[in-house]
Amino acid sequence: MAAGRVLRYLLKSWFSKPVHQREIYSWIRQQAPIVKIAEVGLGKTQRAQDLIEFAQLYADDRPIQFLGIDMFEGRPGEDGVPLKSAHKTLNALGAKVQLVPGDAASALPRVANAFRDVQLLIISADQDIESIRRSLSWIPRMLNEKSLVLWEVKDAQGELSFGRYSMSQIEAMTTSPVRRAA
Repeated sequence: MAAGRVLRYLLKSWFSKPVHQREIYSWIRQQAPIVKIAEVGLGKTQRAQDLIEFAQLYADDRPIQFLGIDMFEGRPGEDGVPLKSAHKTLNALGAKVQLVPGDAASALPRVANAFRDVQLLIISADQDIESIRRSLSWIPRMLNEKSLVLWEVKDAQGELSFGRYSMSQIEAMTTSPVRRAA
């Protein structure tokens, strides 16, 4: 098992595409076990599948909990996966999956108190920036001091990369007072 885990790590951290996602796998391995993951903007669910499978390698038989927020079949451009199909695909991996339809501004207030101590939160570049900004004050409720937020951005050349943020940095970005859990 150990040799297989090392091989999978090397493949993901050195050869996976898109290139900017390689840092996710290195971080998961360094901070293991990562068992609570949230993603805003699932798209075709491939990254979510890869994250769950990779986190399971280092979870020491602890169940992975995954929260996915997306518009699913209601995505602009109709490039989303139906909610039912996404749920079936991700549940087949053996993780405890919670999928919430909607954009960040409508979904995060509904789940911020229930899905706590997220270790890794990913915000996809295809999400509406205004919706993310309106929901920023809800994100710290989900995090702890060791959490990492990776906010995917596209530069002027169309290349994707991640901005790395801690809970305190997210709190500093909010324009309204941070909403703490009751």
